[in-house]
This record gives sequence, C-alpha cells and structure tokens, in this order.
Amino acid sequence: MKQISRIALWIAIITMSSCTADDTASVAESYFRSLESVLQHDAGNLWGISLYAPTFFVDPETRALYADRADKEALLEPFGEIWSGEFPEEMNPANSTAQLGGMKWVMALWPLPEKTFDRNILLVHETFHYRQPDLELDPRPELCEHLENSSARIWLKMEWNALDHAIRAEDPEAAAQDVRLALHFRNTRLSEYSEEARINEDAFLILEGLPEYTAYKLCCDNTAHMKEQIIESRERHWNNNSFVYAFAYHSGLAYGYLLDRFDTNWRTGLNKDASLPAILQKALFADRDLSSIPDPEIIKKYGYDTIAATEKEREREKTRIREAYIHTFTQDTVLSIPLRQFNMGFSPVNVQSLGQLGTLYPNIRITGDFGILEVSEGGCLISSDWTTAFVPYSTTGWKLEMEEGFEMLPPSREAPLIYRIAEM
Repeated sequence: MKQISRIALWIAIITMSSCTADDTASVAESYFRSLESVLQHDAGNLWGISLYAPTFFVDPETRALYADRADKEALLEPFGEIWSGEFPEEMNPANSTAQLGGMKWVMALWPLPEKTFDRNILLVHETFHYRQPDLELDPRPELCEHLENSSARIWLKMEWNALDHAIRAEDPEAAAQDVRLALHFRNTRLSEYSEEARINEDAFLILEGLPEYTAYKLCCDNTAHMKEQIIESRERHWNNNSFVYAFAYHSGLAYGYLLDRFDTNWRTGLNKDASLPAILQKALFADRDLSSIPDPEIIKKYGYDTIAATEKEREREKTRIREAYIHTFTQDTVLSIPLRQFNMGFSPVNVQSLGQLGTLYPNIRITGDFGILEVSEGGCLISSDWTTAFVPYSTTGWKLEMEEGFEMLPPSREAPLIYRIAEM
C-alpha cells in the first residue's frame, strides 16, 4: 500500500504560493485561539477541569494536518505559528479524537465551518469527548436499534416537542407540566422494548448528549441565546434518516438545559450510568406517579397526528430501502473483509440497523491490517459480532487498497456469492 511521503507533502506545501500558505497558517491559528478563548473563559467551572486539549485539523482530501502544538515524536514541523505535517494514511480523518505522534488529540476535519459559533460548537463537542474518560463519563452503549421503528420515532418526536414547549415556557409550572408529558412520551416509547433500550438511550445521552450540551453551554452568549439554539437544534435533527445514534445530540442538549433550570447541582456526582431524564424527573416530581394517561386532546397539542402520518409514510419508504439492502447483502455477490485490528470513520446520522445481519453504514472508511476500505455509496454492512465487513461486489461505490500479504479469493462452492479477503 502506497503512502504519501513526508517529502512529497512538503513539496506540495512549498509549491503553493507563499500567500496561500501564510493564509492557511493564519486561519488555522485563529481557529485555535478562538477555541482556546472559549475554554479559558469557562476556566474549568462547568465540569471542574480545564477542557482545552491538544488539537489538530486534517484535510481529508490532501491529508495535510495543522496542529496547535508539536507532537512528542517530532512528526510535525513548524508552519508559521502552528505545526503541520502528513496525516497517516492508515488513520481515518473524522471529527473525533485520535492518537498521533505519541499523544492524544482532538481531531477536526478541514475546512471547518466559517462561522465562529458553528465552528466552536463542533470543536468544544470534540474537546469534551477528549476529556470524558478523565471525567468518567464515557459509557459504551450498543446502538439504539429500537429507534429504527416508526412507533419509537413518533414518541421520540413527541418527547422532543414537549421538551421544546418546556424550554419555551417562561412560567416554571407550565414548563414542569411540559416536562411531565415529555417523560410520559419517553416512557411510552420505552415500554414497548426491553430494559436494554432504556439503558442504551440513557448511556447515549451521556456519551453524545453531554458533549453537545457542553458545547452550547460554553459557546452561547446567554440563556436566551442557548434557548434559541436548542429550538434550532430540534428543527435540524427532526428529519434525520436514523436516530439509532444521533438522537442523543438533541435530546442531551435539551435535557441539559432543563436540568440547569430546575436542578443547578445536577452535574455534581454525575457518572456514566446516570439517566438525565431520571434526574430531571426527581428534581421536579420527586416520587410522584407520572403514569396517568394524558387526555387525547393534550396529545394532539404536541403534534401527534402530523408526526404519525409523516412517520408512517417514511416507514413505508424506509422498509423498501431496507429490504433492498437486505436483498443486496443476502442474495447478490458481496466482498467479505475480515476485521481484526481496525479503525473506522463514519457519519452517525446515517447508521441503520439490519437486525441480525448487522449494521449498515452508507458511507464509511475502515483501516485495518487488511488495508483501507472506502465506501461512498452502496453501503457497507458490518456483522453484528464486528468480525466482518461486507460490500456489494459489483458496485463502483467502494475502493479497496490491500496490504501486502492479503489476497482477494473468488467464491467457493460452499459460498458461491462471496468473494473474500484473506491473509496468505
């Protein structure tokens, strides 16, 4: 597998006009300073620790990397007031955290959003991920596969609408009643599934909800600005194709805001097994029974009829697409790739469950001992036991670079529809 050499990278940088290189360094430095300013203003007050962390930006097209400091293994070199180098080909560029040059980093994709607010929301979110292990707020939940079902999506959106009403309400009593209904809609959804569904939802609110809450808490100018941004967040996530992962971005943000309003000490003693909805329920209602069924007219107030009609139509289209994927991965010829030591980068808003077959990623990049797999269309199925990746063999939406020592083997009599990558 060929890798771009450091020499080649620096030739590419040198051949740019000095103005372009200087501009790139200046823009990247201004982004680092802006993020640093937001986190210094917090001064560790929100979570009791300083959040700023080593940070780099990576261009997924050129694999050029811009960092706020030198690394421990001297892979990076000075580039104006920052550092630059080559992002390793075996790593996956993503908005995430990464190990590079003997260090752990916050990683963000270049170019970043031009608007300062949007950019800092992204960077603070990823910075909190960096600190989650230190704060012991890093659960490892399974995907919330139940949120693929139309009924679950309906009650999730009902919960969001009720939370939205609570956030908008100026009167505390009115807001509390909206929260009560949001919790009722959530319990209605979860009552259809095993306790594991509740555990996974609660864990995702910690894993992804807290970083999103933290980002908005630190980047918004004031409470009114944060309220406005949460309402926009609901609108932005409303039509997500999948909620199995991404639901927590908005839910965690909304619950965090309401917890700040009704229980200012909620972050004290918080742990990775905590339930944000349960903490809010205890703060507002103590041990009161919330199981009474609301009047049907009240349910309509939160948009049930419109949501149900839209989601049922979406379910019909989703079923058609899901059946097409299942047909592809069970009836058509596929390529099977073993997953042992591997990393992956993907968009969480598109992840879909295919039940016992595994999880479908419409777009993904996987690096491992086998080489590099990039899927831009057609989908990649990862088995439920995380041992194998499958791609449709006859499509053009994927690219594979194999490491030396691996070969592609043709279908066998025992598996006539499966090409496979094997170590020789």
